[in-house]
Amino acid sequence: MILEQLVLDKGYWIMNSLVSVIVPIYNVEKYLERCISSILEQSYNNIEVILVDDGSNDGCPIICDKFERKDARVKVVHKPNGGLSSARNAGLEQMKGEYITFIDSDDWIDPDMFQLLYDATRKYQADIAECSWRCIYSDRIEEETDNTGEYIVGDNVFALHGEIQWKYFKPIACNKIYDKKIFENIRFPVGKLHEDEFTTHLAFYNARKLVYIDVSKYNYDRTREESITASFREKNLDVIDALQSRLDFFYEKGIVELQTEMENMYFCVLLDRLYKCYLYGITLDDLTIPE
Repeated sequence: MILEQLVLDKGYWIMNSLVSVIVPIYNVEKYLERCISSILEQSYNNIEVILVDDGSNDGCPIICDKFERKDARVKVVHKPNGGLSSARNAGLEQMKGEYITFIDSDDWIDPDMFQLLYDATRKYQADIAECSWRCIYSDRIEEETDNTGEYIVGDNVFALHGEIQWKYFKPIACNKIYDKKIFENIRFPVGKLHEDEFTTHLAFYNARKLVYIDVSKYNYDRTREESITASFREKNLDVIDALQSRLDFFYEKGIVELQTEMENMYFCVLLDRLYKCYLYGITLDDLTIPE
């Protein structure tokens, strides 16, 4: 496998780093080819694509194997079903690249997303680069931001502050590339919904510098009626545990300037989730209370 690639830049040959693309897959036969094709057609082509088939019982395993035969950059991992976090973790165990990115298998990306993010990491010597996204509904497209093209650069505390405010740096795994060292001590929580909320603050904390580009390059498919985001259920309460873990982390690391703001966010979300339980008729008797 080619781990580095020489490219000509301003008259000089430089090394282009390998980017490992981790794609967790479970029963998304209808969307999978679109996703994989958008990755393989990237203008930044020094990639390894790790397709983690998480025990799919539709046509996904066949599609994965087909792409592996067609393109030497593709590697397929077939495993028993363990959920999104388990699949991402399996991909992390297999990756060989200097950088990591995650793409969900029912989404797709613009052809220049990797190039944009990789160039930003090099230009600003950043450990994480992030772009914006657009939500694709059956009847409309909604841009997450104004797409100003602005570059925002900051340290880890700046990014953690942006995460609380849902500004610039957001708790989403899939719109970023990461230096591989960011995930040396991080894995996604198996069995939890809102898995990104459990991990993104850890990734931000591990970074010395981060860069955000206000341009949408990730296409988030919201048309799936069976999507886990389509309705409210008990597992949606996992976000409360995730925010609690972030608040605890701020206290553990002594990040005093963010503690009060994080407390306010935690209680706002807690009240919102309790209200949703009321709206959806979920009572204390319906909940699974850990012993």
